[in-house]
Amino acid sequence: MNDRTALLRPTQSDDLSFVLEAEAMAHAAGYVRLWKHDRHRQAIEHGGERHWIVVDAATQIRVGYVILQGIQDVDQSLLIKRIVISQPGRGYGHSTLRQVLVKAFLEFAAHRVWLDVMADNERARSLYRRLGFVEEGCLRESVKMADSFKSVWLMSMLRSEYLAQYGQHEKP
Repeated sequence: MNDRTALLRPTQSDDLSFVLEAEAMAHAAGYVRLWKHDRHRQAIEHGGERHWIVVDAATQIRVGYVILQGIQDVDQSLLIKRIVISQPGRGYGHSTLRQVLVKAFLEFAAHRVWLDVMADNERARSLYRRLGFVEEGCLRESVKMADSFKSVWLMSMLRSEYLAQYGQHEKP
């Protein structure tokens, strides 16, 4: 793995063709469900969601996107709805997820950050575990993808766990 640094910036309307292409690749790999253009636009405009483009810090080339939901959740439980990296294995996912955690816990004052991940996406599950996420359980064959059903793992990190691992002044 190369250690490439990624930066997050708010998704703009002219980024949506890239988002849809990256999502189609991740869907083809069996890792995400497809959203329509209008659903992504809604996420960009909705106050309770953040939709970011992931860019390479050095080149500013788009390498993925991420969606965080629950910004206004009364329980302070934020969902990483989607993280798609179009160039896996280069460190962008690690860098992106660290920045999302900084935003979630230090900017949005989350108590809990959670996600679900396809059971067969071992690369992502391994990354989440390395960063401190805990596997809470498996929802067996709960997601229909094409003509089959896939299991997903629920994973989370609590604010206390984040602070113990990274502290109050974490830099992405």
